[in-house]
Amino acid sequence: MAESSTKKQRMDLVFASLLSDDDAAVLTALTRIETQGDARAIHPLLTALTKNNAPAVQQRITSMLYQVKATDAVPTLLAALDDEKLRSVRQTVLATFWNAGLDVRDHLDRFIDIAISGDAQECFECLTVIENQEIWPEKAARLGFAREESTGDGEG
Repeated sequence: MAESSTKKQRMDLVFASLLSDDDAAVLTALTRIETQGDARAIHPLLTALTKNNAPAVQQRITSMLYQVKATDAVPTLLAALDDEKLRSVRQTVLATFWNAGLDVRDHLDRFIDIAISGDAQECFECLTVIENQEIWPEKAARLGFAREESTGDGEG
């Protein structure tokens, strides 16, 4: 148990390094997260993405997110969609679902909500998530279609 606590403390320090003004320190932290991280790394990665404008850092974070396979990645990413502090990277969060091939079958309604209320880029990312999900539960698909029809402009 002490080993687990020590590992958590070390990873917390790595996560804090993501907010450094030194891009080399950030890139070093990203390497450590890539080899030892789990779903807890998602939120710090997204926070770093909002604060660091260095192209190399942004590209590395985005690449890592697009390959995430961590257990609990889906609930963590869904929570990030509701976090106002992460609003500027919401499009990246949405793109992560389809790039990483995450199973979001039980969340069709969330993607429909965002597609209807979000901006054009968010709508596009939601459409891509919906198109790239292999199977949607029939009931969810019917409800989603009915909902889209009820918010449409009547030109069916």
